[in-house]
Amino acid sequence: MKKAGILNAELLCELTKLRHQDKFVICDAGFPIPEGRKTVDVSLVAGIPTFMQVLKAVLNEMIVEEYMVFDFMKQYNEEYYNELQQMFCNQEHAEVSMPEFVEASREAKLFIRTGELKPASNIMLTSATGVREMNQSLDVSFESVL
Repeated sequence: MKKAGILNAELLCELTKLRHQDKFVICDAGFPIPEGRKTVDVSLVAGIPTFMQVLKAVLNEMIVEEYMVFDFMKQYNEEYYNELQQMFCNQEHAEVSMPEFVEASREAKLFIRTGELKPASNIMLTSATGVREMNQSLDVSFESVL
């Protein structure tokens, strides 16, 4: 049995397939995932698991160099927006309109659908190499969400 980290075998397998500069999306329950895209649906019921729980679990497995969110996240989901600002220290980021995000997400190799229902709970991440600067200082503990 695996000792720690992500236990969902399908999710762990798909994350392992991602390479440098591959894009992947962690999205809320209502995000319009493009047809035919690889999707790992980890939703159980409304609100479980949350966007932040899934993001933290993924960041404990992956190194990312940049991220993209909706430009209105700060207005409609200030809690998660602020947490992202604290969590990501060295990563490039962009805040774009919803249509721009949806269009950009067509490049994603993987979608991870959560049970999240809070608005603007979507992020597109770009995987990185093992560069130390991208891997250090990420605060991805679960203490604040459990």
